[in-house]
Amino acid sequence: MPTAVVLGGGVSGLATAFYLQKYGASKFSKIILLEATDRFGGWIKSKRHPDGAIFECGPRSLRPVGSQGKNTLKLLSELQLEKDILPLCRTDPAAKNRYLFVNKQLHALPNSLQGLVKRQPFMSHAFIWTLLTENWKTKSPLEDESIHSYFSRRLNQEMADVLIDSICRGIYAGDCRKLSIKSCFPDLFNAEKQYGSLTRFVLLKPKATTQVDDALIKKCLEEKWTSYSFKNGMQQLTDALTETCNANKVDLRSNSSVKSITFLDNGKINIKCDNDEIKADAVFSAIFSKDLGKLLQIDTLKNNLNSIPAVSCAVINLEYEGKLLPVEGFGHLSPSSENGPVLGMIYDSCSFPQHDRTDVTPSTRLTVMLGGAWSDSIQNIGQWISQTDLMSMVTEAVNQQLQIACHPIRSQISLLNDCIPQYHVGHSNIISNLNTYISKRQLPLYLIGSSYQGVSVNDCILNAKLAVENFLLN
Repeated sequence: MPTAVVLGGGVSGLATAFYLQKYGASKFSKIILLEATDRFGGWIKSKRHPDGAIFECGPRSLRPVGSQGKNTLKLLSELQLEKDILPLCRTDPAAKNRYLFVNKQLHALPNSLQGLVKRQPFMSHAFIWTLLTENWKTKSPLEDESIHSYFSRRLNQEMADVLIDSICRGIYAGDCRKLSIKSCFPDLFNAEKQYGSLTRFVLLKPKATTQVDDALIKKCLEEKWTSYSFKNGMQQLTDALTETCNANKVDLRSNSSVKSITFLDNGKINIKCDNDEIKADAVFSAIFSKDLGKLLQIDTLKNNLNSIPAVSCAVINLEYEGKLLPVEGFGHLSPSSENGPVLGMIYDSCSFPQHDRTDVTPSTRLTVMLGGAWSDSIQNIGQWISQTDLMSMVTEAVNQQLQIACHPIRSQISLLNDCIPQYHVGHSNIISNLNTYISKRQLPLYLIGSSYQGVSVNDCILNAKLAVENFLLN
């Protein structure tokens, strides 16, 4: 019977191992997961303090939207995590209120028709007029373009410079002038191609009529969830995946660094580790594309894998004594025109107050995100500046942007190297080249993880499932 090997023990690798044992356990003699570090979970890491406070070092919530979101909800049902979900509903302040820090001031984004009609202080015109004129813009013949170029055409340059720039910094920690609309927002790219405008897409697209057969999805729709976390933080998801894989005899190996991968003439794959060699029949790679490229000897694959860049981020968790937030909401982002490496701030105590400390002292938890495509001021030739300097930069930014001048009573710094792959213009060609080469040569290699077709946790989980289904079908 064949052996399947999964590279990487983050959420993509763990989800792959879960689906392999769930759907294909009878078809494998072994399912082995190799993780280079001493822990499973990847970028998802929750620091739980004895007093009940939880700091998220990476992703801090999930959105239950689209096929990806629904697939994750089904996974949570299978992991029996339904009772541990902390939902954020549409009427909650953290779901309704989002802000931009522009021109050294905090501004609320419109969340109603009245807000769309009213001109915002940081824009020349009301949002509604920009949206109404979008329908008359001609569509582009380009096969790909930057997100900034796309929205400058379809909306206007001011909207692209401020709002879209900020959103891309929040999602990708990336520069919208380099990021691909086709790869980062494929639905919007296809909407223009098919309908001619975003307005017509919204008005004319067929309504989804999928029958809801999952109790958790039904509950989510009825209660109007916009996002959610877990009682013990996001790491509860990867912990549950780890435990389930262990219980179902998946061979989970931490501190197992892969040195090389060689495709053999008999169709098998030789995987050389520190102290072991494994003969595999299929390899699912959930590691960063450039890390995979270092393990292969095939130049065509290496060159394409190495052409996908990634950015590094610093995530700073802060806790203050007392309730200090000047506004209620999810958080705020700032456009690159504000300068500096601060991408935005998340108001954790507003989103999930259940993660605040449970002793008698009220507190305010914040997360500040820095770096990404603007890491020059906090990194020098790949080396981070001192933690003292980082904390000084962050506390000054919190004082300037939220008027919180006091010193935090607790903090945590997480330095995440190459944590978010960047889908620059032309990324879809790279993916096509990789898939074509693998398919033509019938290589038993499956590319999953955030380097290829979606950086969100939901994307990673769904792509893992699709890769397993593709393998089992073939």
